[in-house]
This record gives sequence, C-alpha cells and structure tokens, in this order.
Amino acid sequence: MPVQERLALLMRRAGEAASWLYLVVVAITAYEVTMRYLLNAPTLWVHELSVALAATCFVLGGPYVHQDRRHITISVIYDRMGPGARRRARALGSLLTLVFCAFLTYATIVQSGLALKVMEKTGTAINWPIPVYLKTLFALCAVVMTLQSALHLVEDIAALRGRRDGA
Repeated sequence: MPVQERLALLMRRAGEAASWLYLVVVAITAYEVTMRYLLNAPTLWVHELSVALAATCFVLGGPYVHQDRRHITISVIYDRMGPGARRRARALGSLLTLVFCAFLTYATIVQSGLALKVMEKTGTAINWPIPVYLKTLFALCAVVMTLQSALHLVEDIAALRGRRDGA
C-alpha cells in the first residue's frame, strides 16, 4: 500500500476514533454539572480533562480534514475557473500550505521539546502534564500535515503536467 494511502487510512481512523471523545466530554461535563449543582461537590479534574479531550479532537481534525482536501475553499471563485486555472490554483494552494505547515512543524517541535524538557504541567490544583501531551500531539499532527501537503503538491504538479486530472 502506497504511503499516501496508509497515511489516509491512519488519519481517517484516528479522526473517527477521536470524534467519539466529544461524547466523553459531554458525559463528564454532565457529571460535573450534576456534582456541582445538585450535590454541591465540584470536581477538580473535569475541566482539565474535557479541555484536553476537546483539544485532542481539534488537533487530530487538521490532518483528518487535510487528507481529503476538505478544508474551506472560496467556491464562488473556484467554481468559475476553468480546469487549467483550477489545477494551477490547487498547486499554488498546496505549495503555500506546505510552506505554512513546514513553519508550523518547526514551531510545534520547538515548543513540544521545551515542554518535554521541563515536563510542563497545567499549574492548577490537579497539575496534570496536559501541555506536554497536547504540544507533542500538535507537533506530530503538524508533521503529518506537512507530509500530506508535500504529497498533495506532488499530485498537483503531476496534474499540471497532464499526467493526472487534479481539477
């Protein structure tokens, strides 16, 4: 199986699995509301865990959506373009996305490295190492998105050369 297909399958499975975490967020938030307002016994852990789980879904959503190029496009302009202009627009978009993702990857790796070095924690009463986890996950997802962008650019260049219909 080619790299792009393996990557697509991995990100699709990760994204679909992560989407279930939103149900966990809803459940533990309902638990917190019940404990806080009905039993007057608020928790320390629900807020931090719900933010970490929702952030996990958000970060994994980037590569999940990027894999199939389902990010937002300005369709009012794109739909009016001819096939050649669409191929050029896609190639330019892929190039710009690759540059952005490369810079993002560098920045997230630096930040996750610093967080790992000091084992950064939340600084709250429970003081979990959530920043280490999230910054590392963000760096991994940025690496994946950079690879996806490079693969998209290769496809788009091939389409520009007439080897494949990328419009």
